[in-house]
Order: sequence, then structure tokens, then C-alpha cells
Amino acid sequence: MKTKIAVIGANYQFLSFYKQAKALGYEIYSFARAIDDNPCWEIADHHYDCAFSTDKEEILEICKKEGVQGVTSFLLESPLPCVYYVAEGLGSPCNSKECQAITANKYTMREQMRKCGVSIPAYQAIHSKSEQVEIPYPIIVKPADSGGSRGVTLVKNKEELEMALVRAFDYSPNQTVMIEQFIVGREFSVESISYKGKHFVLQITDKVTTEAPYFVELAHHQPADLNEKQRWDITNLTLQMLDALKIENSAGHTEIKMDTNGIPYIIEMGPRMGGDYISSDLVRLSTGYDFVKGLLEVATGRFVEPVFGETKRSGVFFLCEVTKDKVLPYIQDKDKYPFIVDADIWGEIQPVKCNSDRGGYFIYQSDKRIEL
Repeated sequence: MKTKIAVIGANYQFLSFYKQAKALGYEIYSFARAIDDNPCWEIADHHYDCAFSTDKEEILEICKKEGVQGVTSFLLESPLPCVYYVAEGLGSPCNSKECQAITANKYTMREQMRKCGVSIPAYQAIHSKSEQVEIPYPIIVKPADSGGSRGVTLVKNKEELEMALVRAFDYSPNQTVMIEQFIVGREFSVESISYKGKHFVLQITDKVTTEAPYFVELAHHQPADLNEKQRWDITNLTLQMLDALKIENSAGHTEIKMDTNGIPYIIEMGPRMGGDYISSDLVRLSTGYDFVKGLLEVATGRFVEPVFGETKRSGVFFLCEVTKDKVLPYIQDKDKYPFIVDADIWGEIQPVKCNSDRGGYFIYQSDKRIEL
């Protein structure tokens, strides 16, 4: 008998996850609004017109009736309250209510990390454009409750602040904006998985972004180019943070910056898988460990500790106005390059202010890091 999994969300960014869950033999119950574009419904075994923001009771009742054994939203944070509600109702693994409260937004996470002595930049939460900013320039201005680089701006002086605040508040459903100390240095993400409070760091990702002010992600590479001490410092800080936030049963996507003195700082963390094909593809291609399989095992209470295979290099390059001359030829002639695993163009080639402005990508696996 197939294991039944509920998935909250069915848009384009879920496609890799649905395909892998299907290939692993799961019976998929998909929940999304019918008014949205839901290509994953062609893959799902069952689909329902439900909104995670208003229909969590209905979703739980359907899952109970159908004998669903677990629930996930894979890479999205916004449906997590619904995911937790359904998981608790089914008696399947999820993070505790204490953890849910701590990780509700970027500010509550920062407060908990500060209390626990985790290395983080100086920060401040504001709720109106008239509040006084107390962090010295340069600063990062961003919504406390959004993702995908939406509404993020580097601000170097008071003259730039007003427009950055307007942009950040536009992307904040709860009208809360974070002001952060800007850390000069390299940027990474750390992919992790936790079960019953035991944490496993799976991979560290090098992140390549646009310059200021928006820092849109243009490429990711695994594993990150780090020496042994740097890798240990980042791994140890991530484990410290996961304990501080009381993460128990979930994936983790943690963004870290290492300053010019080699000191790492937690920038933010989501109790979910990383997007941008990091978790759906790159971890598996670079480590041999199927991260999607692992998360589905966590969600259904059948987790098996990670076993890693042969180490490779993997990465993804994104298509936009600034990268088109280098990236577009590889996508158009992908069959000529044996290291390309997947490639697609889904939108316009345009200037970017957030990740959703990008228009395509290609994913690679190789014995060496691919540089364009």
C-alpha cells in the first residue's frame, strides 16, 4: 500500500518535489486554490480547491478521511501554520508549538537567537515608516514575513531609507520590517534536516547574488569552497541555532554571511527546504542523499538517518538581464553540454529586483565547479 502524503501548494516551484514524491511511490493529496496556476495537479493523485489560510479544518478532515499519513509544504513558509495544524491533527511529526511561536517570523527568531547567544547581526523591528532607525548605516531593510529576496534593499544613508521602507512594507503582510546591520563578506546557505530533535547538516551552498541594492540570487554552487575551519564554524553555528530555535521535525534552510575576519553570522532561517532547486536537486546531485525523500520520511514518521554517496559538484545558474549573455547559450544548447542535468525558460529576460523576476535556469553536475 502506498504511503499517503498531503502537500500544501501546487504551483510551478513545486514541480520537482511532486515529481520526486511520485517517483518514490507516494500517493499525493494536493491542496491549493483552483483560481491559481497549479501544474502539479497533473502529477498529484488527488487535488482539492482549498486555501491554506482559511481552509485548514477542511484540509485536516479530508486527510483524516483518506488516511493521509503526513503533510508538508516542502519549500514554502507561508503555509506552515496550516501544515502544523494538519500534522498535529493527524498525529504526524512536526515542530512543537513552542518552536512554531519562535519561528513565526524573522523578528521572533532573532529575539530567541539573541537570548541563546547565537551569532547574528544587530537588528531592529519597526512597524511604521515614521519610526526611528537605530542601526548605523549601511543597513539591510527587509520584510519580517516574506521571502525570495522580495522587498530587500541595502540602504547606505538616510536619503535612501524612505523608498526602501515603502518597498519592504509593501511586501510585509503583517506590516513589520526588519532593519539589520549589513555584514560585508561571503554569503552561504546551509541545508539541514532534523528528526526528534537530532540535526543533520547536509550541505553548505555558495550563493552568488546581484550587487546592491537588491541582492537577487543569480547562482548557487555545492559544496561551498571553504577550508576546514570555515566549514566547521558554519556547521557548528547552524547546529547551535537549530537547538536555540527548538527545531525538532523539519527541514532547515539557513542563510549565513561570513565577514572579512572569518566570523559567521546567521542572517535568517526557515524551517523548510531551500528553494531555487537547492533542496530538490542540488543536495542530491552533490552528496548522493535524496533530501526530498528524507523530508517525506520526517513528515510520515519513517525517517532514516542520511547516508551520503560520492561527492560531486552541483549548481544552478539563473537567467535574467544581467546573466543572459552567459547563461542563455547554455540553456538553448543544453544537449551539447553533458554536465547540464536540466534547463528551462519560463519567463521574460528582464532586470531583476527579486527572485521571481528571473526567467529561466540550468542545473549542472560535474567533477568540478562550473564557472561561466
